[in-house]
Amino acid sequence: MRISEQEYAESYRQQVIFVTTKIRNVIDDILAKSQGPVIIVLQADHGPSMRQLSPSDPKAIYRERMSILGAFYLPDRQYDLLCPSVTPVNIFRIISNRYLGANLERLEDRNYFSTYAFPYTLVDVTDQVAK
Repeated sequence: MRISEQEYAESYRQQVIFVTTKIRNVIDDILAKSQGPVIIVLQADHGPSMRQLSPSDPKAIYRERMSILGAFYLPDRQYDLLCPSVTPVNIFRIISNRYLGANLERLEDRNYFSTYAFPYTLVDVTDQVAK
């Protein structure tokens, strides 16, 4: 069953409202009960899929899917290394190095796309999603 872009957008909006309410409660609870420094990472695995309903512009589809939620709460509020161009592959490396004493190499920030039909066929779309 195909839905319209308007139906998709409304459903997505309702999901965001619901999840935001739940997440706020969880974060408030974590911060209230914490007895030490807290690190909170909220990260999506991909952005929405509305553009795939009418796939006339592949670049728009790639940009939308790579526009993921990345929200961070760090104990010292030093967010300088979590710049807009950092990709998910490096988020936990950066945080682990800074706060947990790890020495993980930072990987190249690249964006890969796959379809539902071919989930293991990864296409590098980094240059197409660059702002």
